Amino acid sequence: MPTAILTGQPVPGSSIESELRSLGFDVHLAAGAADTETLLARAPGDERVAVVDARFVGHPHALRLGLTDPRFPLAAIPGAVTAQPAARQTLTRAMARENSAVGGGSAHGGAPARARPSVGEVDSLPDRITAALDADGAEVHRPELGRLVAAVPADPQARNEARQAVAAVDDEAVRLKSAVKARDGFVTTFLISPYSRYIARWCARRGLTPNQVTTASLITALIAAGCAATGTRAGFVAAGVLLIASFVLDCTDGQLARYSLQYSTLGAWLDATFDRAKEYAYYAGLALGAARGGDDVWALALGAMVLQTCRHVVDFSFNEANHDATANTSPT
Repeated sequence: MPTAILTGQPVPGSSIESELRSLGFDVHLAAGAADTETLLARAPGDERVAVVDARFVGHPHALRLGLTDPRFPLAAIPGAVTAQPAARQTLTRAMARENSAVGGGSAHGGAPARARPSVGEVDSLPDRITAALDADGAEVHRPELGRLVAAVPADPQARNEARQAVAAVDDEAVRLKSAVKARDGFVTTFLISPYSRYIARWCARRGLTPNQVTTASLITALIAAGCAATGTRAGFVAAGVLLIASFVLDCTDGQLARYSLQYSTLGAWLDATFDRAKEYAYYAGLALGAARGGDDVWALALGAMVLQTCRHVVDFSFNEANHDATANTSPT
């Protein structure tokens, strides 16, 4: 189980501890930097660890985006920083340096103690750790929060304003909207996504994974291909309905991954592989059904398979080239 260390004096009425537990964290309380470093050293080395300011005010989905995304070794939002096992040593070094600064190293011949924050400035340990990680050249992911709130208020008035800002934005509505791709095809955007996002939420609340939904989409498409292979009118109608259902599930698996942040390399591979298997199986089913009615369209089905293969090769090649071009920062 991942560990979350709440550092600083707890705020009466704060829901941060329960929100972290709802995200699957084992929560521990630390009075200051020294206790935080001790708890960090005790945390399981093969699990994610997060350091969160006890004064944090924000949306639960802001915490989810900042602390649970499996794609990034290090991530941070205002008032919170997290590291996966691969980046644990980097976080530990930054924490040790901050603890030394806060502890007044100059009294023991070490580094000078950190200056007190100025009036209105929030002295947040997670933010200082993040700054130390940046200074070390570590790549810290900072998710785009948009309208979501994530803040460490400096005083009661600022805390009240932050809570009002949280109440003004529907956390769940933002989460549902972000589950849908910003750019997608016309049919997906206007005919599927308006309701498939709710199917994704239904799946998430029942503990289903994107890979399970991907598999369900494949099975549905294979049944559709079998219906088409019967060559009957009822079989073709059932095949069309089932193929649409398979497409809805195919959209749902990605939306579920974005909704619950369940990303994986295996999931991406399964999605791409099963998509091709569904296409080829359905073409074969249509050809077999037509053959049962006396029409030999196997050459047409094979041509469709070849065309789809060429299309996907070109599409993947373009995406890869576009990714390389975007990542290239060379002036030439």
